[in-house]
Amino acid sequence: MGRLSGSLAAIAVISIAYLQLQKYFVTHKKHVKPTFPRHGFYGPGRYIPDDERIHTFHINVSDKVIIDLGHRLREARINHEQLEDVSDFSYGFNKNTLQEFLHYWKNDYSWKDEEAKINIFSHFTTQIEGLNVHYIHAKPPLNKYQKIVPLLLVHGWPGNFYEFYKLIPLLTDPGLQGHDTKRTAFEVIVPSIPGFGFSEASHKSGFDQIATARIFKKLMVDRLDFMRFLAHGGDWGSLIVSNIAREFPEHLYGIHLNNVLSVPTIPRTIIQILGSYFPSLTFLSDTPQNYSFKEIFMEKLFESGYLHIQATKPDTIGVALNDSPIGLMAWILEKFSSLTNKEYRKLSDGGLEKKFTKDELLTIVMIYWINGNILSSQRYYKEFFSHPDRIEFSKEYIDVPVGVLAFPNDFGGFPTPAEMLSSIATLKHYKVMENGGHFAALEEPVLLASDIYEFVVKIVPEFDFEVLVGSM
Repeated sequence: MGRLSGSLAAIAVISIAYLQLQKYFVTHKKHVKPTFPRHGFYGPGRYIPDDERIHTFHINVSDKVIIDLGHRLREARINHEQLEDVSDFSYGFNKNTLQEFLHYWKNDYSWKDEEAKINIFSHFTTQIEGLNVHYIHAKPPLNKYQKIVPLLLVHGWPGNFYEFYKLIPLLTDPGLQGHDTKRTAFEVIVPSIPGFGFSEASHKSGFDQIATARIFKKLMVDRLDFMRFLAHGGDWGSLIVSNIAREFPEHLYGIHLNNVLSVPTIPRTIIQILGSYFPSLTFLSDTPQNYSFKEIFMEKLFESGYLHIQATKPDTIGVALNDSPIGLMAWILEKFSSLTNKEYRKLSDGGLEKKFTKDELLTIVMIYWINGNILSSQRYYKEFFSHPDRIEFSKEYIDVPVGVLAFPNDFGGFPTPAEMLSSIATLKHYKVMENGGHFAALEEPVLLASDIYEFVVKIVPEFDFEVLVGSM
């Protein structure tokens, strides 16, 4: 037994050394960087030049849409029976909780109240690669801060730009959190991924996270005149800002992530397995001492049914969800239960209101319903897995400063150890919180804002920041 343990320990050491060698050769070898198009066109019909003007945008959903929704909710058919011996979310959305949310949506929820809250922010649209791209542009109080850093925030699925509504004020005015009001604040840009929110969906196949990175770079640099900026993302947003770093590093100060999407490699998989048995030998920090590759694998397998459907036949399930508001709600909010904390599956209400309010959750759903774009948002999975060079592109080392704030209850149940992240990126900041899950911006906005601020303070000395103010 002692000999076996010694052998496994030796394998762990060799694997860690392999990862570091891999990092060295990736960052030092002369290789041909994957070539990706610098332009695309996803509008209807044949290519036409973009209208590069920026237009103000005000959300004003017609009464007709709200009346139609009310009718559909009143006529919703919930005729299945909850299993007598299942009272939680282990089979999916619990019927009793479904009826409770339906009742609230019909009788107490007010879209117009939520719409007014959203319209407090300044909204704009501009056309990029044939698509009308919606975004929020929020600026710090005038003359209050010495340094203004442009910050791009990118959402994921099944969220949308609304996930950031509590985070934005904390970033544009860090003094609200007790930070030195003479230091850095952020000028925040929050776009809707095309096919999500109020951004136009692609009319052609092939619109993926690489194309999105290019479009958001054009938004920041070509439309808003930010020659360099910081970017943060979670879920798909994590991959999008990582792709911006891979494609356009010259325009970034750094990127900050609250989860990391990366393609597994043989060395990283070996590290994950060995770290489950010999954490003290495999990982330098004390954080992942209970790391379990088996638990991560089984949890992702159990929770990824939606991913397989959306990555193969999004236009089938999307039809049903675009037609049924109650079905759309169940499909989306079930993820806000299990991805916030896997233990919430054991609760009769899915723990949905432990971290969020009914109004917040229903507003996320409403933005999909109003725009009828759940189907186009699901195509994003199909496009990701269909891209022939996505694996090769994901191997590109991220050579801008990277900060990671990891949450223990995120998808899979264990944060990615720093040792694995440092082999694929220039990791300058890494922290694991005691609590929190996948939807960090909506669940823990204060913690996330503080960490973004901490990350920027770390990397500011590396750059000559100026007071940057973009166009409208």
